[in-house]
Amino acid sequence: MFRPVQTILSNVYDATEQGYETFLKRPLFLLGSHGKKVGSMFWMPRRQAIAVYVGLLWVVPIAVASQFESLYMVRLGLSDTELGVYRAWMNLVGLLGYFIGGYVADIWGRHRAIVLFDSFSWGGYCLSLALASGKWWAVAALFFTAMVSASVPAYFGLLSESISDSKRTSVFSVLQIVNQAPFALFLPLLGGLWVANRGFLAANHEMYSLFAGMVALGILLRWRMLPKSGVYEKAPRSWFQALWGAFRQYREALGKFLKRPAAKELLASKFLDEWIIATWSLTYASLFYVERLGVRDSNLSVIQLGSTYVGILVLFVLIPNLTRRFMIRILGADQILGLAALGVLLLAGKGGENPLLACLFSAGLAAGGNALYNSINVSMWMNQMQEKERAKVVAASYALIRVGLTSMTLGAILYGKISPEALLWAMIAMRIAGFFLLRRVSKLLSERR
Repeated sequence: MFRPVQTILSNVYDATEQGYETFLKRPLFLLGSHGKKVGSMFWMPRRQAIAVYVGLLWVVPIAVASQFESLYMVRLGLSDTELGVYRAWMNLVGLLGYFIGGYVADIWGRHRAIVLFDSFSWGGYCLSLALASGKWWAVAALFFTAMVSASVPAYFGLLSESISDSKRTSVFSVLQIVNQAPFALFLPLLGGLWVANRGFLAANHEMYSLFAGMVALGILLRWRMLPKSGVYEKAPRSWFQALWGAFRQYREALGKFLKRPAAKELLASKFLDEWIIATWSLTYASLFYVERLGVRDSNLSVIQLGSTYVGILVLFVLIPNLTRRFMIRILGADQILGLAALGVLLLAGKGGENPLLACLFSAGLAAGGNALYNSINVSMWMNQMQEKERAKVVAASYALIRVGLTSMTLGAILYGKISPEALLWAMIAMRIAGFFLLRRVSKLLSERR
């Protein structure tokens, strides 16, 4: 049972050691061969560059405010259980968003689709939390968050359009670096200072007002600067025809995709990862740190900052040294790190003198696993799709995941009605299942070579 774990850890260690030699032992590491590898990752065609780099206008306010979101919603009046239940059932709204978003991306083009759906979803989310005065504003924000799903098919399509498989891995790696850069530049600490000086509710109102303004600028820039993308379908004669046609095409595209080697296992492991991210990372982690372990509100920004540095270190040191063959060999390493992160929290829940240190260690392990997941697992998943079918397969896959995420209700019950530790144990079981699924993917993809 432990032999696959030992093999993965050995492979990861070898690649990390190679990165360590250039990263730490050479002060000017970015000027050498490693620097060329890293630098080449950041060069992208115009479409991908604008999609990724303009995203900083979203990521900057997220870095300032996101660590307080769940606690903010609870302070607005939602209970711990209500927060998880509402987020779970909003996945059905997200399901509708994926279907509409994927179809509109094909008949209008990805450029127009992402501008339309970002305006509705992100605009509504920011304004709801900027104006919030009670729990129903929080519920509205959860609704608009779910509708972000309508932008996902167009966004993933823009990131993947007209580039090679190897370049696609680089694009998703750079996307992570860009998404983490504002966190690394101490912006989470700005959120902590904002809360400490203005008070929790006033600070969040002001942070989400800033968020709304920056999102509006980002949408305008993408509208003006993104190259026009291809249109793959003709406009329908009626909405009924559109919905029925979309459902039929999604079913056919997903059916073809699932017949490919490793597709089922990749989709199943992705569901488990998305469940843990939605239930823990986006919902209960900050509540657990503050309410269960006793970490101060403002120190949530410190935890966020520490985990960001770990993720960036993995992206700079490890990912540039991985070939596609090596990536296949280490599939499952993200699950091992995720297991370790959950184990640290279980031990911290039994009592300790420094809960902040335990939270930092756990969040760092989880961040390393998430960096591997978003660079390797997601690119492997996207590489199984053909260009024309990508929007439909992404939309249909995420739609299935959204249906499954209604089971987050069980996570909310475990956390709010039984104990937070019960939820941790459930996620440990899911990490173990995800590990074996990914080892199966590794075997299948290796046999195809």
